Amino acid sequence: MSEYSEGCVHTIDAKGRLQLSRQVRADFGVKKGVTLYLLPTGHEPMFLEIRTESQWKDYQRRFLLQAPDDIARDFVRFVELNKQEVTADAQGRIGIPKDLKRRCNLSNEVVVINLGRVIEVWDPAEVDKRQSAFSKAYNKISRKVW
Repeated sequence: MSEYSEGCVHTIDAKGRLQLSRQVRADFGVKKGVTLYLLPTGHEPMFLEIRTESQWKDYQRRFLLQAPDDIARDFVRFVELNKQEVTADAQGRIGIPKDLKRRCNLSNEVVVINLGRVIEVWDPAEVDKRQSAFSKAYNKISRKVW
């Protein structure tokens, strides 16, 4: 596995709990009792998205405003069939259900990426495969920013 920034590589423990980093917990307001929404993406490769309740509501609102009725209904169907709610414990850990781990090909070691609106949880091997695409996107956008 490639080297990543400190705080990106996490472990899912034997009980299926993912310890979010202090920075991610602070950025997303994750405290004991906070509900988070987990959703496997429909993308290939699949990865797991994690949102807070307010991010979840905003996500649904934005999508439904843009999607034609038939696509919106299918979106809601996908979400309702696949989303799972979890509650953070006092240490900022969340349980990752076994079926989501399996579907997203997550093992004990995962890469957690904070995108601001969503937390992504990836299989490290998939991140390694995608590094070239990530790098190209960075180079293309960074030239515009400077």
